[in-house]
Amino acid sequence: MVYTKGHKEEEKVLAIHSDFWQAYAERDLDRRFAVCAREITFFGTGHHERAVGIEQYRAMNQKGVDQFPMPFKIDMLWTDLHMHGDTAWVECDTVWRKTERDHCTTDEVRLTTILKRIDGRWWVTHVHGSTPDYRLHDGEYMLRAQERLRNQELEREVAERTAELQRANQITDDLLRNILPASVVEELRNNASVKARLHPHATVLFADFKDFTHHSERLSPQQLVDELNECFTAFDRMLVNHHVEKIKTVGDAYLAAAGLPEPNPEHAVEAVALALEIRDFIRARQVRRGAHSFGIRIGVHSGEVVAGVVGIRKFAYDIWGDTVNTAARLQQCCLEDHVNISATTEALVKDHFCCTYRGEIDAKNKGRLKMYFAEPRLEERVVLEV
Repeated sequence: MVYTKGHKEEEKVLAIHSDFWQAYAERDLDRRFAVCAREITFFGTGHHERAVGIEQYRAMNQKGVDQFPMPFKIDMLWTDLHMHGDTAWVECDTVWRKTERDHCTTDEVRLTTILKRIDGRWWVTHVHGSTPDYRLHDGEYMLRAQERLRNQELEREVAERTAELQRANQITDDLLRNILPASVVEELRNNASVKARLHPHATVLFADFKDFTHHSERLSPQQLVDELNECFTAFDRMLVNHHVEKIKTVGDAYLAAAGLPEPNPEHAVEAVALALEIRDFIRARQVRRGAHSFGIRIGVHSGEVVAGVVGIRKFAYDIWGDTVNTAARLQQCCLEDHVNISATTEALVKDHFCCTYRGEIDAKNKGRLKMYFAEPRLEERVVLEV
């Protein structure tokens, strides 16, 4: 064995290596994969024996257990350990002894196992199995030194593929986090599904452009999309400062909510502050562009909502409930370039904003609702720059 006897890290690596293989011989896959990195790669003795990622490798192992469920024995004839920083290379020749009914079979397998230390813990990141003397052509064999060179080349290839996989995973994560809240992404990754949850304290913001149909008639489709994109992009950037979650856009409507997926006691204040910032952006844009710009109406209501992901394709985080419907009705009853809030929301934000009572106004399918216009406090108002 090429290692310093008694060195704790080397002993850890050898113990993990031994348990990793003996767990497989004992058909204990849970124990085996408890030390596997998610990006583990595997090259077997046949061209079909390849796996990238823990799910693929475990599925391959499970198939082997299903075909031969009986425990067997792995004897290690010799073991070499080489360590460099946070990487350990373990190579050994083994004999696999399997008892099948009335006879015993033996196979000689050379195992190359790569481990890496991540956050202070050793993980198995690559496994390569081969015959002890690798045959290139009929009658031609590699020397052990040549095989090591070949294994090193395979390791470089695996490292490149692993890096590619990690880059692809990062791109996928970034895309998912643009579509779903971070906590929902983690739940989806761990469980392959997301449970719908009731959020008893949330505030919904519903914004819609005024006279959108009229503007769409005088703009080309590309101009219309460019206008919407400029506005919605600005709204998206504002979200970061207000702890509000964008839910979706539907045509010219923009739906967002505060207080989910994580609770936030200031949900109503955050949502109204965002609504006013959106309103001010549209007002400033109208000053610059005149008749060529949209007006906006914004409705805000607080209450309970159900949020989650439905379906199995094109995942979308969405919200449901009477609170959403009421916010939409408040938007419809709003005057252009104002923020119209409900009495429920007003009670939560009246110490932070100037709220002007509008009276009880008829709302479609809701009857008469008490409504308020929200404005910043006088000392906090700013003059729009042309």
